[in-house]
Amino acid sequence: MAQYRISRRTAIGAFAAIAGVAQSRQGADDPVALRSRAGFMKTVEKQPPLSAMLPATRYYEVESTSVGARFAVWVTIPPRYESEPDKSYPAIYQTDGNFSAPLTAPLSVLLRDDPINPIVPFIQVSVGYAGEDAKRELAVRARDLLPPGEPLLAGTNEESMARLVKAGALDSVGAEIYLHNLRNPAGDKFLSFLNDELHPWIASQYRVDEDATGLHGYSYGGLFATYAALRRSRFRRVGAGSPGIISRVSKTFEMYNAELTADADHHGRHLHMTVGEKEITAPSYYQVGVGAGTMEFMILAGQKPLRGLSFTTHIQAHDSHASGYASSWFSFLRACYSAPSPTDLLSAPRSESAKGRQ
Repeated sequence: MAQYRISRRTAIGAFAAIAGVAQSRQGADDPVALRSRAGFMKTVEKQPPLSAMLPATRYYEVESTSVGARFAVWVTIPPRYESEPDKSYPAIYQTDGNFSAPLTAPLSVLLRDDPINPIVPFIQVSVGYAGEDAKRELAVRARDLLPPGEPLLAGTNEESMARLVKAGALDSVGAEIYLHNLRNPAGDKFLSFLNDELHPWIASQYRVDEDATGLHGYSYGGLFATYAALRRSRFRRVGAGSPGIISRVSKTFEMYNAELTADADHHGRHLHMTVGEKEITAPSYYQVGVGAGTMEFMILAGQKPLRGLSFTTHIQAHDSHASGYASSWFSFLRACYSAPSPTDLLSAPRSESAKGRQ
């Protein structure tokens, strides 16, 4: 597996590509006149360095033999990592890294010392896309996040792709790639990449606790996370947020029932599944494509538990599919990586008179 350390400017460019950040019509270093209270001033529009946004994050691009593609990888180390040279940490992987890294990594600095919901310190590994793949992330991710043979929701065809093009979500080439990947998913190859290529390299570069490796995904990433959990991969703590599980026909039901029949041993494993309240209650595409299948899976796993598997769930109040990612991520951390409450450094010292009244 080849890996490349990328400049901070390039890394921020990868974020901008997937977020759809518009470039100025002027060149990046051309002066732009802006009106202020003092009149006009000249300024220069620049992309901020990665260190300004994610100071604890390093960026790499990694070639995968399993998938035959290059991936963007953001690695965020926990606070005090450098000052604790004898300590190892769980590595928690995220799918959709172009989105998940900038959304969640800046808050990781707060989690260890949170006096209310402290989380064990961890190494966050966000896996996404680089170059042209980042520009067409919606299309490319379908290749990696759907299990092989996963059925599609009725109406997923050339006509539905044309609507995406008309809406500006994809260009015509991207729509063709998207439909091809939906019909020919290769989640098994992406899982091999994470299991057999990326994680061994991460473990060689960072101090990793191999007994607590985790994975979180959302939407199709949640479907992939469910698939990875049922495959009994190296990821022992898995968070599946609003997974795209299609009611009755998803491969995950077939896989789950096969694990039941085999009486497979899942001891030491934890699957935490979340879904947004509005994905269940509000009539929409997501009610059919996410809410119904997720609730069906939750009922199946609750009534017919796999041997040794810790299965927990959470319905996120008020959340829709668009707003649910961060809630799902933090719900997963609380369920699978909670830590004892730290000393509350913000509390005021008690007076001697208060102590005497006890």
